[in-house]
Amino acid sequence: MDSLKDKLTSKISVPKLSSLDWLKEPESWPLLDVRSEGEYFDGHIPGSISGPILNNEERHQVGLCYKHQGQEAAITLGLSLVEAHKQERLENWLRHFPTSVAVTCWRGGLRSRFASGWLQEVAGNKLNIVQITGGYKALRRHLLNTLNSPREMWVMGGMTGSGKTALLRELKQEPEICSEQILDLEGLALHRGSSFGNIISPSGEVIEQPRQQTFENSVGLQLFKAQGPIVLENESTLIGKVFIPHNFRAQMKAAPLVLLETSLEERIKAIFEEYVKVPLEHKTPLEKLVKKLEDNLIAVERRLGGKETKTCLELLKTAMKNPLNLELQAPWIELLLVKYYDKTYSHSLEKHKQSIVFRGNRSELKSWLKEKLRKRT
Repeated sequence: MDSLKDKLTSKISVPKLSSLDWLKEPESWPLLDVRSEGEYFDGHIPGSISGPILNNEERHQVGLCYKHQGQEAAITLGLSLVEAHKQERLENWLRHFPTSVAVTCWRGGLRSRFASGWLQEVAGNKLNIVQITGGYKALRRHLLNTLNSPREMWVMGGMTGSGKTALLRELKQEPEICSEQILDLEGLALHRGSSFGNIISPSGEVIEQPRQQTFENSVGLQLFKAQGPIVLENESTLIGKVFIPHNFRAQMKAAPLVLLETSLEERIKAIFEEYVKVPLEHKTPLEKLVKKLEDNLIAVERRLGGKETKTCLELLKTAMKNPLNLELQAPWIELLLVKYYDKTYSHSLEKHKQSIVFRGNRSELKSWLKEKLRKRT
C-alpha cells in the first residue's frame, strides 16, 4: 500500500537537477531555499532566496508531531498549517523568480517537492522549475569537498595598511584574469581581519558577519568557479567571528608568499582613509565612529601596553576635533602601527622566510601576479 507521502507526491512531475549540475550553472537556476528562517540563518548558499514553506514555529510543531505520532501525522499537520498561508507564500516566491527557479530544502525531500509542485500548479506554463536532488545538504557537501581539495595558490603578505585588499580588488577587475581566481576572504567574511576589522554601516552600527557555514559556502562556491591557481591575502585563522577551515588554512600556510612593500607614510594615509575618512563620508555619526575606535584601542591594550594605549586614546581625542585632517590623525595611527601591528607582522614573517618567492611595491607585485595568473588561464 502506498504511503501518504507517496500518494501526495506521485502527481508532482517537476524535473530534478543534481546538486553538482546546479553548481556548474548557478546563474541559470536562481535558488529558492524553502527551509525555515532559522535553518537559513544558520547556513545557506550565497545568493539564494529564503522562502520558508514552514516557518520556525510551524516546523517545530511538525517535528514534535513526527516524534510522537509518526510521519503521516506530521505530514498532515504540516499541510494544514501551511494551507492558510499557501497563497501568500506562493506570491512571495513568484516575486523573486519570474522565469526560472531551483527549489531546495534540507535534503531535497518533501518540503522542496511540495513547493516545486505548488509553483508548477500556478506558474508551470511560464516558469522553468527544478528541484535540487539532495537539497542543501548535498550542495554543502560538494562545497566542502572543493574547499578541502588541494589548490595551487599564492598568499599575499604585507604590513597593516599596505593595501593588500585594494590590490586584490584591482586584480579582480583585470580582464585577462578570471575574477574567481582572486579570493577576498575578508570581503566574504564581512570583516577586515584585525582588532579594528568590524565593518561599520552608514548609521554607525557594526555589520553582522555571516554564520560559519555561510562563510564556508561562499569560499567553496568561488573556488568551485575558479579556473587555475588563486591569489588571496594572508590571514589569521580567525577573521572576526568566523574561522578559516583547518585544511584550507594548512594550504595557505604551506603556499608561496608574496610581499607587498609600502612606506609607513602611505600606510598611515590608507588607515586614515579606510577607518576615518570613508566612514565619515558615508555619513557615519562622528560620536559612534569615535566610540568604536576607542573600544578597538582598549581591546588591544594587553598587547599594545597600558602607557601606549593611554597615549593613543589621547591622540585620538585630539585628532577628532578635526577628523578629516590627516596630519592630526597620523600620530595615533603611527603609534598603533609601529607599536602593535608591525611587531605582530614581523614576528609572523620570521616563521615564513623560506616561502617568500617575490616582494615589491604595488606596481611590481601587481605585474608579477598578473603574469603568473595569465599564464595559467
